[in-house]
Amino acid sequence: MTLFKQIAIMLSIFLLIILATVLTLNFQSANKSVQDRLYEDAKNTATSLSLSLGNANGDISIMSTMINANFDSGYYRNIILIDVDKKVLYKRETETEVLNIPKWFLNFVNIKAPIANANVSAGWSQVGILNVQSDTTYAYKQLYSIFKSLLISFAIISSLGLIILNLLIHTILRPLKEVQKQAAAVIKNEFIIQKNIPYTKEFKDVVLGMNNMVSKVKAMFDKGNEELKAHKELEYIDQVTKLKNRKYFIDKLPSYLKIDASSKSGVNIILSINEMGETNKKLGHSKMNTFLVNIANIFTQNTKNTQDAVISRMNGTDFFILLPGYSSDIALEITKSIKTSCIDIIESLNLDEEKTSISIGIYEYICTDTIPQLLSRSDNALAQAKFSHSTYIEKSSNSLEVMGKEAWKSIINLAIEKNKFYFVPWSVIDTKNKKLDHHVLSINLTIDKNTSYSYAQFMAPAIEAGLSYKIYKNILNLLFKTPQIVLKAKKYALRLPLEYLEATNSYNEISSLLQTNAATLPFKLIIELPDKLVNNNSALIMQYKKLFDMYNIDIGIFEFIGESDDYQYLQNIKPVYIKGEGNYFLTQNTQSLSALRLITDSVDISIIAVGVVDIKILKELQKKGIELFQGKVTEDLEI
Repeated sequence: MTLFKQIAIMLSIFLLIILATVLTLNFQSANKSVQDRLYEDAKNTATSLSLSLGNANGDISIMSTMINANFDSGYYRNIILIDVDKKVLYKRETETEVLNIPKWFLNFVNIKAPIANANVSAGWSQVGILNVQSDTTYAYKQLYSIFKSLLISFAIISSLGLIILNLLIHTILRPLKEVQKQAAAVIKNEFIIQKNIPYTKEFKDVVLGMNNMVSKVKAMFDKGNEELKAHKELEYIDQVTKLKNRKYFIDKLPSYLKIDASSKSGVNIILSINEMGETNKKLGHSKMNTFLVNIANIFTQNTKNTQDAVISRMNGTDFFILLPGYSSDIALEITKSIKTSCIDIIESLNLDEEKTSISIGIYEYICTDTIPQLLSRSDNALAQAKFSHSTYIEKSSNSLEVMGKEAWKSIINLAIEKNKFYFVPWSVIDTKNKKLDHHVLSINLTIDKNTSYSYAQFMAPAIEAGLSYKIYKNILNLLFKTPQIVLKAKKYALRLPLEYLEATNSYNEISSLLQTNAATLPFKLIIELPDKLVNNNSALIMQYKKLFDMYNIDIGIFEFIGESDDYQYLQNIKPVYIKGEGNYFLTQNTQSLSALRLITDSVDISIIAVGVVDIKILKELQKKGIELFQGKVTEDLEI
C-alpha cells in the first residue's frame, strides 16, 4: 500500500470518528431536549388546567368538558383526573401510530414521555390530582427530522473534509510522487532528472540524491555510447575510402551465412587494383587517396539499387561487394559497369592501363557456406580472374537439398497443415552463478515416429518455397495456445526473424494471440528481435515494444555486431540481453568491449555469446567479462 493511501486512510478514519462523535453528541442533546420539552409541555398543561378545573367546584361534567377541550387542542397521550381516594374521575387517552418513520429508528431512539401532575382544588378542599402525559408521536417526528438534518450535514461536511484532506495530502506528498516516478524510471533503465526541487528538507535530500544518481548513470551510458561510436568508426570504417573494412565484413557475414538467412544465396564480387605500388609512386599519396575515393564512389553508385549490399575494402588493393539474394548474372552486369567507369578514371589520370588494371572475380555462395569457405573461394575466383585477364565466376559446390524442391514443399505444407512442428530447447548458461539462465526454443519438424527434420534441414527449402511466414505463424500458435504440452521450464526465448516481423499481418496476429493467451502462459517469455531491425528504432519496433510491455514479455536482441551509428536505441528498447557470435566478441579490442560493457551495465543488459563450441573459446570470453553462453559447449558444463 502506498504512503499516500496509508496517510489518507488514517486521517480519513480520524476525521470520520470526530464527525461521528459530534453527530452522536448533537443527536443525544436533541433527544434530551425533546424529552425535556415533552415534560415541560405536560407540566404547563397540568398546572394551567388544574387551576381551571378548580373553578368548576367539583362538577365532573364541567371538568370533563375542560379536559376534552385541552386534549383536543394539544398533543397528549392521556389526561387523567383522580380523586383523593385514587379513583379515576375522568380519563381521556389515545393510542396513536407513528407514521413515515422507520421501525429501526423507533427501536433505536425509544422516547418515553414523563407524566406531569398537579393538584386540583376547589377553595380549601382538594378535588383530586390531574396527570398529564404528552404524546410522543410529534417528538419522534421532530427528532427524526433532526436526525436526517444531522446526517445530511455529516455527509456534506465529511465529503468536503475528505476532498480538502485529499488535496492537502496530494500537495504535501507531490514531491514524493515525483520521486516514486523517478525511482520507477530507474528500474526501467530510464533517465529522468527531477527539476522541481521540493522545499521539505527530507524530500529535498531524496530528490537531490536521486538526481545525482541518475545523472551519473546517464553519464556512464552517454560516455559508453560516444566511446563505442568512436571505436566502431575506427574498427569498421576504412579511413581513406570511408567504406566498411575487413573486420566489418567478417562480423557481418554470419547474418547471411546461416540456414534461416533471408536470402538462400548471393554473390560476392572481388575487385583488385593491380600494381598499386607503381600507381602510388606515380600519383603521390594525396592523388592516390583521391583515386581510391573515386573508385569507392563507383562501387557505391553501381550498387545503390541493390538491397543489403555490403561494400568493404579488405586491404590496400582488394575490395569485396557482397550482394545477398542476387545471382551471378546480375553481378556480371554490375561489374561490367564498374569496370568501364574504373577504366575512365585510369585514363583520365594518364595511367598505364596494362599495369593499373582492375581484376574482378565473382563467387556465388549459398547460405550454408562457412566464412573460411566464402573467403577462400572468393580469393580463388580473383586468382583465376587475374590469370585469365577476364571476369571469373565460381559457384559453390555444396548442395542445400537432399530432396528436390517439390518434395520439401510437400513435406513442409503437410507439417503446417497437421501441426507437425515441435520445440527443441537449447540452454543458455550463466557461468558466473553456475546456473541455467533460460532456454532458447528451436524448431523441429516431424512426419512420423521414424522421420523428423531439424531446423537446419528444413528451413532453407522453406524460405526458398516462401513458407517461412506460415511456419512461424504455426509455431506461435503452438507456443501460446498449448505451451504446457512440451514446455516445463520457467523461462523461454523465441527468435522471430526479420521477414516475419515485417510481414503485413504479423503484428495483428501476435497482438491477438497475446490478448487471448498471454495471461495463461506458465513461463516467462522473451521474444528475440534481430539487431538489424531494432537498431533502426523504427515505428514498427516501438509498436512491438509497447505490445510486449503490455503483456510483461521481455525483448532480447540477436545478431548484434554493434554497427549502429548511435546506441541510444538500447536504452529506448531496453532489451534484457544482446546476443552476438562468440568470435565477434573475441575480435573486439579492449576499448570497444569496455565501451559496450559500460553501456550494457548502465541499463542492466546482459551479453550472451552464441555459437561457442569449445571450452578454450569460452574461457577466453570469460576473461573479457562475458559470462552467459549459448552453444554446444554448454552441454559439457556442470551447473
